[in-house]
Amino acid sequence: MPALDEELHRWALAHRGPGTIAVARAARWGGTTYVVLPALILIGAAAAPRGRRLARRLGSGLLPCLVASTGVYAEIWINHVIGRARPPVADWAGAAGGPSFPSGHTTAATLFALSCAWAIAGRARAGWPRRAVWAGAAAYALAVGWSRVWLGVHWPTDVTGAWLFGAAWAAACIAAITLPAWRPARRADQSRPRSRSRQGRPSGS
Repeated sequence: MPALDEELHRWALAHRGPGTIAVARAARWGGTTYVVLPALILIGAAAAPRGRRLARRLGSGLLPCLVASTGVYAEIWINHVIGRARPPVADWAGAAGGPSFPSGHTTAATLFALSCAWAIAGRARAGWPRRAVWAGAAAYALAVGWSRVWLGVHWPTDVTGAWLFGAAWAAACIAAITLPAWRPARRADQSRPRSRSRQGRPSGS
């Protein structure tokens, strides 16, 4: 084990108490797939533009759910291929199973938070409201990751790897979905004639 993993793990064990353990046990539900994936469909459908039919709203909810669920599947495959051992069972303050790296709960929470932010940010006003959406997503993922280390069921680098993997997966999927629609729109915008106010003025004026 990396020395930093061991040191941070021992520090968490020494500083946790009944109250913080209860908070961590509650936070872990934020990374449970059978909770976050159905919730993501509902949130995506609710964030869809008004006036759409029910079928299109559900489709808007299924798209971010697809991004998150495929990422969770990829994480499970990576988890079993690497097969890293968890911390000793005697240190656990919560339920866990399977190999350790990357953290499944943290990956699911990161994918859920970023997919929700992607769906909601499009409806939020530019500026601080949109930044607040993304900040809330980051705080959500951080809280679930913290809970896994605090409960002693994951090494800190398991959580760090899950954050990085979840963010990379979400960014790649969002880029793959939005770029094909963004490029034609940009070309159409560039092909429009410039207004007279942007053209150079005559030399005599």
